[in-house]
Amino acid sequence: MKIAQKISGLVLAGLIAAGAMAAAPAPAADRVIKVGTLKLIHAITPYFYEKFTPAGYKIEVIPYETPTDGKNAVVTRSVDFGTYGLAAATLGGAAGEPVVIIGAQCNRGMAVVAGAKSDIKSIKDLAGKKVAILPGSTQEVVILDRLKMEGMSIKDIQPIRVSFSDMPAALERGASRPRVFIPSVRCADAPAASGSVGLATKEAEPWPSGRFS
Repeated sequence: MKIAQKISGLVLAGLIAAGAMAAAPAPAADRVIKVGTLKLIHAITPYFYEKFTPAGYKIEVIPYETPTDGKNAVVTRSVDFGTYGLAAATLGGAAGEPVVIIGAQCNRGMAVVAGAKSDIKSIKDLAGKKVAILPGSTQEVVILDRLKMEGMSIKDIQPIRVSFSDMPAALERGASRPRVFIPSVRCADAPAASGSVGLATKEAEPWPSGRFS
């Protein structure tokens, strides 16, 4: 009898504990913030956002191959916001797409990069050379501007379409000697108006200063 009472007591205690656990509210899941970025070293910043994110939030970084792909992800709300080039944002806004620039994030940092052992020492030395450029990107705007400053045009070089993620390998194997690239340092040759920007839908707060340097 005593054994049966003990077993009944244990079962009852187990049921009470299970009921208490079921009644306790489950901890709320972290809110996931999706951030789009590009597949290049200068777009590494979002991968550090998690270190500064308050409790209750989680950062999911989604890399894209081109600024246009990233901008489209913002438009379709595949990401909450993204860090892409100014050109994609400007062209999207001009086309009536619901995007707004909310801040700068690259601190300038574009450069025309050539192999250390090449004979290319200045922009003028690009004449007749193969230059890796991603059409429609802010980098394309920058190289066209730099060529113009030297009295040159796109006709003076051999532009080759190369995605950002393929540029390092292309330079290494010599498929394109110089390339338009965004390293994680400033470059004196980069115009003051160059840089990547934070991009979000129009509901976001606009970036007031209008500066890109």
